[in-house]
Amino acid sequence: MPTFAQSFHSHLGQYKARCLGVSEAGIFLYHGKSVPRAHILPNEMQWLNILEPCRTGVQEYLAANPAIKLHKYFHHLNSSQAFALNLFYPFFEMGGAAQLLNALRTPGTVVHWQPELVPSFEEGTNVDVAWKGSGGAWTYCEVKLTEAEFGTATDDGRHREKLSKFYRPNLEGHCDPLLLEPEEFFCNYQILRNIWLVARQPDASLVFLLPKGNTALWGPLRAVLVRVNPKISARVRAISIEDVLLALKTDSTLPPLLKTQAELLVEKYCLVQSVA
Repeated sequence: MPTFAQSFHSHLGQYKARCLGVSEAGIFLYHGKSVPRAHILPNEMQWLNILEPCRTGVQEYLAANPAIKLHKYFHHLNSSQAFALNLFYPFFEMGGAAQLLNALRTPGTVVHWQPELVPSFEEGTNVDVAWKGSGGAWTYCEVKLTEAEFGTATDDGRHREKLSKFYRPNLEGHCDPLLLEPEEFFCNYQILRNIWLVARQPDASLVFLLPKGNTALWGPLRAVLVRVNPKISARVRAISIEDVLLALKTDSTLPPLLKTQAELLVEKYCLVQSVA
């Protein structure tokens, strides 16, 4: 049986040919060898990874915000960064914030949003997308697509210093103490680093946005969350990408342009494109 990533790559390869009219395979460098992949765009066609209704707007937004850099694999159709821009830019910038927040089950308003936000310049890591509500509370969002795991960290001096200086002071007393021991912490580094953002701000919340079929991500996430204090874990949500996109597609309050965007998002990113 194919893995989720294999099925999704196959879907994207078919999408590329059918919807984008691109038959040329992109190239992935693997151990120094150039390997053609159907789900990768040729580099010069990378902007086709942004859906047509918001493509010009995204390009203008990034030009006006040069600190936001495109990822190395932005031309891969399974790029999490491209997905985040395809979802958040049009709905937060083109009049659909309320509908997107409703689909994400995070009620409120958006007064400011930012992709690739660095919440703490001293700590130094970024969040895929973040937005601030009218009351000043931040919501942080971690997006995954075909990744086989959450990020880990090397147990070295630099990371031990960050654990001691940043993560442990805010997480101590809010989770199983064993999670703050180097071996477990660095194995669950990306999950716990995101939870740290919530622990350090009492009104902040966190969303993990994951494909329903990528079981390699759901299990480890749940295994960590059950070991976190309910006062913290109550502000952490794990939501499937499919549920969000299908909710948008069926939202009758969307203006026509965003209705089209929602339909295109489902076509591109959902292996199952209707509600069962």
